[in-house]
Amino acid sequence: MTEIFNKLIEQKLTPNSFYVLYCIKENIIPYNSVNKELECSRLQKDEWLTESLQLTDKSIIFMIEIDGYFKQSKKKTSKDLMGQNFVQNIEEYIKIFPNKKLSSGKYARIPARNLENAFRWFFSTYNYNWEIIFLATQKYVLEYESKNYEYMRNSQYFLRKQTVDKSWDSDLAIYCEYLNNNPTEDDTVFNDLIV
Repeated sequence: MTEIFNKLIEQKLTPNSFYVLYCIKENIIPYNSVNKELECSRLQKDEWLTESLQLTDKSIIFMIEIDGYFKQSKKKTSKDLMGQNFVQNIEEYIKIFPNKKLSSGKYARIPARNLENAFRWFFSTYNYNWEIIFLATQKYVLEYESKNYEYMRNSQYFLRKQTVDKSWDSDLAIYCEYLNNNPTEDDTVFNDLIV
């Protein structure tokens, strides 16, 4: 709020003058406690209003700037972040993992509802699409398949795991980056795996 008052002071506008500008912009009648004639006269003199009491370009730009302080950033939905078919894509991601318990004692496949927030974080943090995510996940699982999945991370920890310092780490992002930098490596293996 202090920033708004500082802007008003910087532009030599009183709160009442700004209120009158706002009322004109929104086509509403100002309260009687504000001296409309006096404020309009001041606003015309300082080129905030035209002679016909219309907003000038200067006042329109200023009003847009002030409006920006009040606009709350809209929280992106899962669909906004991950695309229209995000639920099906999460399910497809899960199916890449073996349907078994790992040597860690955890199941390789974690339910989709548990993964949605992790994928929201992933898509907010990294710029990879579902295609590269599937390829990277297939590469990871294939590497561990020959070792009977020994020490493999489950579908949640491969996507996102909290480190000791409480930050987040993603093996999936590492694999995605590797595939982005080496797009032709093992293409035949991965294309055969895509169903």
